[in-house]
Amino acid sequence: MKRLTKENILKNQVDTIEQFKVLDYLKKQLSIDDFTVYLIDRFTIKVIDKNKEQGYFKYYTKTKSVDFYEKNIKNKEVER
Repeated sequence: MKRLTKENILKNQVDTIEQFKVLDYLKKQLSIDDFTVYLIDRFTIKVIDKNKEQGYFKYYTKTKSVDFYEKNIKNKEVER
């Protein structure tokens, strides 16, 4: 798990194309500056808000969609 700095987020510095797509989605949908952001795996980004609530955003290549989960799920658990 890798924490992204504000500079990483601003410059879209992530490890994979899928993470880039999730980060782009988050920047468009949320006030991303209000969250702590972590890279979890190739497809998943974790966000934590000021109340320590967390959520996981996962990109699916088949459907080209980003989905939200309250818990981290393994890629094999959800077929898309």
